[in-house]
Amino acid sequence: MKFKKLGSVAALIVSAVVLTSCGTDNKAKFIKDNAELAKSSTQKFDLKTDDLKVSATGDAKAYMPIINGYLADFKLSGKVVTDDKKSQTNMDVSVAGQSIPMEFLTQGENAYLRLDTLRPLVELYAQYSGAGEYFRDIDMTFIKGKYLDINAISEESKGSSVSVEDYNKAMAKALDSVDKSDFSQKGSAVTLNLSGAKIGKLLKVYLASVGSLIKDMIKSLEETAGDDDLEKRVPRIIKSITIITDSKKKTSDIVINFTGKESDNIALDGKLSYQVKYSNEKDTVKMPTQSNLIKSTDEFGRLLSESIQFDYSDYGNVE
Repeated sequence: MKFKKLGSVAALIVSAVVLTSCGTDNKAKFIKDNAELAKSSTQKFDLKTDDLKVSATGDAKAYMPIINGYLADFKLSGKVVTDDKKSQTNMDVSVAGQSIPMEFLTQGENAYLRLDTLRPLVELYAQYSGAGEYFRDIDMTFIKGKYLDINAISEESKGSSVSVEDYNKAMAKALDSVDKSDFSQKGSAVTLNLSGAKIGKLLKVYLASVGSLIKDMIKSLEETAGDDDLEKRVPRIIKSITIITDSKKKTSDIVINFTGKESDNIALDGKLSYQVKYSNEKDTVKMPTQSNLIKSTDEFGRLLSESIQFDYSDYGNVE
């Protein structure tokens, strides 16, 4: 479970920093440029693990070769298209030689995941399930054109839904707490450099702003951190973050450098890189109809069961 502890903090840091880029002194220019770029109708993004490695001591050490094998070729790339208040995100996750496409649609606080793009993921699930040796094929008829209503599933599990606008407002407040000396400018590019300790401080402000909206997540993070303060925990994992926003080139580049130091017997070394290119390509986003929405885990599970085909004809035969 120590992976979960390290992962939850790292995931929050990544998501919080990414939101700053979805969004005269250098600090003011940085905030303004990000806000203008965020209005672009199209965003193309790439996330890479550059020499990212995990090390561990104790029982977790045995899993390191497997985890690092997955990290070695992990890539995530995609495109976000905005049409008025609707948006469509298409991404491709590459891991362990497998390409997994995903499509999300959002409108306000509503979010939907297209199911028939997940065939590779469903195949992996079927092959590695308890009856994997009997797996034969997937009948896409049952899930074609269907979308998972993420908010409905979240409410079913007593979660909470928050719009991107809410997250951006919270991050805007967090950026106000950053010192002007942490920003620099070269040409049309403005750079924000933050040390691990300053990242921890920014996250505390961010969580205080958005905390009322995502109480369950905040509670989980507090339980994960225990008595440890974010300003102490984050520097153990993150060495620094650099964000470069170029209003002329219409790009944003984020690099997260990890310390390689152990926290709960787990250490992250290397870096993550996230690049975004903005443009104003015109496209239409079509939202799913109510009849194509899957609103419960029971219904989702039933559709998966109907879609995955097994052949038990040889079951019980002994050579």
